[in-house]
Parts: sequence; structure tokens; C-alpha cells
Amino acid sequence: MTASRDVSTSTDLSAAVAVPEKAPSSYSAYEQFKEHNLLGQPKWGLGKTLATFSGLCLVMYEACSAEAQFNQILAPLKDHYGSSIFAQWMEAAYLLTCVLLQPVWVKMAEKFGRPWPLFASILVFMAFSVMVGAAPSMGVLCVGRALQGAGAAGMMPLALVVLTDVLTPGVRGMYMGGLGAVIVAGKWSGPMVGAALYEYSNWRWVGYMHLPICAVAMVVLYATLHDMPTPPSKSLRSLREFDFLGTLLWVGGGLMILLALSWGGNEHKWNSAVIICLFVFGFVVVGLFGCVEAFYAKWPIIPLKVLFRKRTLLTLTSSFFLGFCIYGMIMFVPVYYMMLQAEGPLASAKHIWWCMLGGVIGSLLGGFLVSVRHRVYYRELSVVGTLLMAIGYGLLYTWPRELDKAKNSGYQVLVGLGLGLCMQQIMLAGQAGIPANEVSTVTTLIDYGRTLGGMVGLVMGEVILKEKMFATLDGQDVVGLEAMAPMLAKLPSVMTDPIYSGIMRALHLVFVAYVPFAAAACILCVFIKNIPLHVILPASHNDEVPEALRDLHRKKIESV
Repeated sequence: MTASRDVSTSTDLSAAVAVPEKAPSSYSAYEQFKEHNLLGQPKWGLGKTLATFSGLCLVMYEACSAEAQFNQILAPLKDHYGSSIFAQWMEAAYLLTCVLLQPVWVKMAEKFGRPWPLFASILVFMAFSVMVGAAPSMGVLCVGRALQGAGAAGMMPLALVVLTDVLTPGVRGMYMGGLGAVIVAGKWSGPMVGAALYEYSNWRWVGYMHLPICAVAMVVLYATLHDMPTPPSKSLRSLREFDFLGTLLWVGGGLMILLALSWGGNEHKWNSAVIICLFVFGFVVVGLFGCVEAFYAKWPIIPLKVLFRKRTLLTLTSSFFLGFCIYGMIMFVPVYYMMLQAEGPLASAKHIWWCMLGGVIGSLLGGFLVSVRHRVYYRELSVVGTLLMAIGYGLLYTWPRELDKAKNSGYQVLVGLGLGLCMQQIMLAGQAGIPANEVSTVTTLIDYGRTLGGMVGLVMGEVILKEKMFATLDGQDVVGLEAMAPMLAKLPSVMTDPIYSGIMRALHLVFVAYVPFAAAACILCVFIKNIPLHVILPASHNDEVPEALRDLHRKKIESV
């Protein structure tokens, strides 16, 4: 590998070093980056690293746990407010804004530095958590959930980006595995937390509980990140050249498409004029967004060039398919226990524990195994993890109507273990072998793809459940039927057997519907190359990375 010395003065250094993809020995040119993070700094001390990691774990847990905290208490909320008009939007509203605004928050962090956008997103989340807790009506609660999701849209990707920035390649896999365990625990403990607060305290604490935890996280992170290096750009100029047009088109087009997915089969039929128009105009606006990003925007919120990199496209698509399978356990396993076993909100939510246990073990195990004896194993762990998920969801198709604790818990552990093994490995694979200024963008895109896939997968499951479960119960929805569960348990079996059989048939179809997506992710992961994390190319735009990192690449090129 050779390069002329005058390349170091170029504004585009990516051509100076080719990405080695075959012989491990060709990675030796990047050995010096093993002991430096993406800020160009030497390895942080253990105390500062652990403090930062702890603060980011709190941030990530809060954002993830809030996703499904209302899932188990929708029926009681319907009775509390005397209305179920917005009940089905409690999760969808949060995920909708969380999906749409992730790239916007991260682009601000790229231009203004990481800490302040992260702190701003936490403050937004806290402010509207108060609105959620104090909501006087179901409509206000739904709006509060949407605005709370706007804050979480910055918290989740920026926690991943900051952790990626401050860790050296040698320890990043281990800490990412730990953060992955927090993500799994947050997403799958949310329903249990919400149900526990409803049964033992007051459901309004589902909103208020976030305030002290987020406050502690902000104090810890300010102490460790306040002097974090930022890109050398002027704030006023950065604001003036921000991609406002692209942001408007992205949010508008994405909102129309996601509304069509959420409304289809619920508020409107799939072939209705409303759904068709939302899809058509949504994709037209997204197409315009692509044109603006490619030909007009100086600082595009989603640089399209990164999507032409095979490695990025593979990991992004794999993460999208993986996301389809995340919410199957959270949303639909409790339905079985509420309807067929007549359990309450908390008792039915506790059964998600098995899936969460498998996910936490898988994430921690993957974090320790991803790098062994100077070799990385993203591909192997990702393939095994997605394969276990496909097998687990396939086995859930055989879930018996009669309670079988061994099968029920074993199948959930298998799905959780698979998710834990592969979720963070796909992200780590996407971070290696790319220019330094694209790492945060690719990290965000992979997390965004997973979140978007999760929302689409959730909608898909709800549509299947509605169509198959309520074929003989015209006019009912999930919330209404859950409210009827105690009454159904008291009726004669001759009356309830057809209903319970319909519920099991619907749940079987929901679970098996996730198998093709897990299998597709597994096939894509086979083609991911195991490039070490310390193989990071020079930035294609120098103003997007700290000076210290540019100096490291410049010295390396001059020494070649």
C-alpha cells in the first residue's frame, strides 16, 4: 500500500489509503489507531470511561424503556379517560417521531459537537415526560408521547455515537455489548415497569419516573464530556448552512409513509383513497428529498454517498430486517397470558422476562466474543444470532394453547439470545473500514434502520392480529378485547373456545410472520467481511472530525 506525501494536504484523504478486505496482514498499516479513539485521543482512563458508559447506559435505558411502557395498561387508561380513540397510538406516536428525527439530531451533533445536542435531546425528553404524566385527556397524552419520542430520537443514536467516539477499538466491542444489553433490558422491561407502576402506585409515574434518572445521567455526562473535542466549524455559519429544506422534506415524506402504515387496516382500509394518497405523496416527497441531498444540500442530513458503500448497505439492510423481529415478544406474548390465562397487566408482562434474560446474556456474550486473539467475528456472531431468532420464532408457531411453562420460556430465551448476539455486532461491522467522518452517520443509519424496521414489524403484527383474531368479533380491537378478558374467563367454555382458538391462531401467524425477516437478515450477514475496528480511513471532509484525528492520519500517510 503506497501513497505520495502531497496527499496529506488534500481535502479528500480517503483516496490515500485503500480499504484492505482480504489478507489480515494488510491491516498492519492501521495498528497505531488501536490505541486512539475517534477523537484522536489516547485511551481514556478506566474511571472516566466507566462514568461515561454509565451515563450513556442511563440515557439509553430511559429512551428504550419508554417505548412500550403503556402497552400493558391501555385498557385501564381507556376506563380512566372514558375513551379509546387514541389508545392504539400510545406506542406508535412515540416511535413515529423517534424514527423521523434521528438523522436530524445526529447531523446537529456532527456540526456543533456531540455533548450539547445530546443534553438538548435529554431535556426535550424530560419536559414532555412531565406532559405525559400530567395529561388531562387521552389526546394530550398521545401528543405528549409523540413529543417525548422527539427527545428520544436524539438520545438513542447520540448515546451510540458518543460511546463509539470515546472508546478505542480494542474495548469498543465489549462496551457495545454492554450497551446492547441495556437496550434489550430497556425495550423489554418497559411494559413490566408501566404495569408495576399502575398496580402498586399511580400510572402517571410512567412519565414522572424519567426525571430523576435523566437528571443523574446529565450530571454524570457533563462531568465527563464537557471538554469533548468538537469539529472546527463556526456556529453561526453551521446554522446558516444547515439542511433545513432536506429536513422538511424528510420529515414530511416520512410522516406520510409512516401514517399510512399506522392507519392502514385500522382507521382506514388499505385500498382507501387516504392510504393510497399518503403512500404516493410520501414516496414522491422522499424522492424530492433524495434529489435535494444529492444535488443541493451542502451538509445533507443523510449523505447518499454512504449508501453506495457495499458494507454500509449490507449492515443497514440487515439491521432493518432485524428490527422487524424486536417487538414481536414485547407486544404479543403478553396477549396470550392476558386473554387465555386471564392474568392482569403486571402478571402477563412478567413473562417477557425470559426473552429479556436471553437478550441480555446474548449481548454480553457477543461483546466478549466479538474480538478474540486479534481477530473479529462480526459475521459469525451475526449469522448465529439471526439464525437463532428465525428458529425461535418458528418454534413459537407451535406454542400450545394449554400453558406449558418450559416451552413458553424456552422459545422466548432462544429469540432473546439470538437478538442479543447479533444486534450490536451488525453495528460494529458497519463502523469498520469507512472514512472517519462517516462513522457517526453510518452508526445512526444502522440504528435508524433497526428502529424503522421495528415500527413496520409492529404494524405488521398488529394488522395480522386484527384481521385474524377479530374475524368473528366485529367492531372489537386489541384494547377492547383485553378489557373483556376477565369477563370471558367467567363464561362457559362452549362460548369462549372459538374466541380462544381464534386468538391462538392469530398469535401463531404473527410469530411465524417474523421468520422470513430474521432469515433474510441471516443471509445478508453471511456477506459481511470481518474488518477490524481500528481500520478507519481518513475523513473525506476534514471539517467534520477533530484536529487530533486528522493529525494521526496525516502522520500515517507521511510515514508510508
